[in-house]
Parts: sequence; C-alpha cells; structure tokens
Amino acid sequence: MAVIAVAGLATYFAYNVVQPGSGSFAAGTGTLNVYLTDAPPSGTTLKSLLLNVTSVVLSYEGNVTTTSPRNEFVFQVPTSRGMNVDLLKLQGTSLLLLATSVPAGNVTRILVNITGAEAIFTDGTSAKLNIVANGELMIPFHFQVTKSGSVDLTVDIQPNAIHTSKGVTTVLTPVVHAMAVQKSGSKTATTTA
Repeated sequence: MAVIAVAGLATYFAYNVVQPGSGSFAAGTGTLNVYLTDAPPSGTTLKSLLLNVTSVVLSYEGNVTTTSPRNEFVFQVPTSRGMNVDLLKLQGTSLLLLATSVPAGNVTRILVNITGAEAIFTDGTSAKLNIVANGELMIPFHFQVTKSGSVDLTVDIQPNAIHTSKGVTTVLTPVVHAMAVQKSGSKTATTTA
C-alpha cells in the first residue's frame, strides 16, 4: 500500500528528543535499525536526488516512557549518515541511517523528517526542492518492538513527482513505503505498508 504524505501534519508532532537511556521505559527496550532505500524511478530526468534526513519519530500505542512525550520516541539521524543522501544511488541497496535502543511496545506510525532536498537533472540543471508536508513524511504503520528483540525498519522513498507550485516553488511529492522485519528469539515477522 502506497502512502503519500499529506500537508498539515506538522502541528501534531512535538519534537522533544528522547535520548536512549534518558528515561525509564515501562516494558524494556529493543533494538531498531533504520534503513533508507529507493525503488528505481521510471522515465525520470533525474541524475541525483539529494535529501537531508534529520530525524525519525516512532509513535506508540499507549505510554512507553515515564517522561514526556509519553507515546513517542524521537531520535536524530547522525549528520554523517543523513545529510546529502543521494536517493537514486540507493536503488537495489540500502543505507543504514541509525541503530539504537528504543522502547518496547506497539508502534502505530513513523515519521521521517527531511529538512532539505535538491534535484540534479540529466541536462545539468538543478533545483532546490520543497517537500510536501514541510518534509514530515508520516506513515501509518503497525509493528511491535519486543523486549530484547530487534526490528529492521526499511523506509523506501520514491521520487513520485517534482512539480512547480504557483509558478515559483519546486515541490517534491514522494511516495513512501515501509517494511519492518521483527525478530524476537527464534521468531521473525515481516510487516509492510
């Protein structure tokens, strides 16, 4: 199922960064590995698509920490990993954005925050891009992080459309897919959105 980010979601999310180990987590912790990938575009005139991925937010069902925000876990993507990522070079491969401990619990959605983008076209021209929803790409997505388990979360950002808005601003409207491979003991489960 493809989900296109919708404008106006920025007002819902509070960006209080919770550092691993800075709060107590009611159900323990698991490990989360977040990867970024790209499916091959068709008929594109893009040579490169550079993105600055700055943070990832997990929203949980119920409270997972004893500190605020109680139902979210927000973490910053290291600049060495998330700045100027050429999305088109990730076709058929993936880039590890981060590996961290996260609260155990039921995740109900993820939000990938992109603070900048630039398109470089095959004719040598380039354009700074605005991203729909102010770069806050939200995916309703359910998966479980178990205590002492691990999850490999892969976010596939496809450059669906680049268009000019009101004759002035160049806007990127991506399609976002996600896949979570959950591992707990000898059990493995895969969820996609």
